[in-house]
Amino acid sequence: MTTTIDHSRPLRRKKGMTLVEVMIAITLCGVVLAVSTGSMLFLAKATKGLGNYQGMNMASRFALEDFGSDARMTKDVNYANASSMSLEVYDSSGGLTTVIYRYDSSEGTFSRVIGSTTEVILEDVESLSLVYYNLHGNATTTELEIKEVQLQAEMRRNVLSIKNTNEIISARFMMRNRSVSS
Repeated sequence: MTTTIDHSRPLRRKKGMTLVEVMIAITLCGVVLAVSTGSMLFLAKATKGLGNYQGMNMASRFALEDFGSDARMTKDVNYANASSMSLEVYDSSGGLTTVIYRYDSSEGTFSRVIGSTTEVILEDVESLSLVYYNLHGNATTTELEIKEVQLQAEMRRNVLSIKNTNEIISARFMMRNRSVSS
C-alpha cells in the first residue's frame, strides 16, 4: 500500500482573521449601524411630532370648552373685534362676570382674562380670528347684532426643523342669554 502526500500546498492552521476579513466585518457593521441610526432618528422625529399633535389637540379642546361655555352663558357683549372680545357672562352664583378673550400675535397666545387673572388657553398660535354672526346667521361686525361667535385658529409647533400645524375651526357658539333685535 502506497500513500502519497501532496506537499504543493502547505497545511496551515487558521488562528485568527486576516486583515481583509477584519476590514470587511468592520465595514458591514458600519453600514448596519448607519442604517439603524437613521431609522432611530426618523422614529424619534415622528414620535415627537405625534406628541406635539396630541398636545395641540388637547389644548385646543380645553380652550374651546372654556370659550364655548362662556359664549353660551353670555348676557352682553362689551366689545368685539377680530382678535378680542369682552363678554358679560353669568357665573355659577347667577351674578355677572366680565370675561375678556384676547389674541396676542406677537406672543402667539390666546388668553382668557377674568378680573386681574390672565390664563393663557392657547400657545403657539400662528393666526386667530373671531367671526361674529347675527340672529339670521349672517356675518356681522355690529356689536348690537352679535348672537353667535366662531373661533378660527392655526397653531404651529416646530419639531427638529419640521413644522406641525393644527387648524381649529369651532362650531358657532350661540349666546343663548343675549337678547338681540333682528
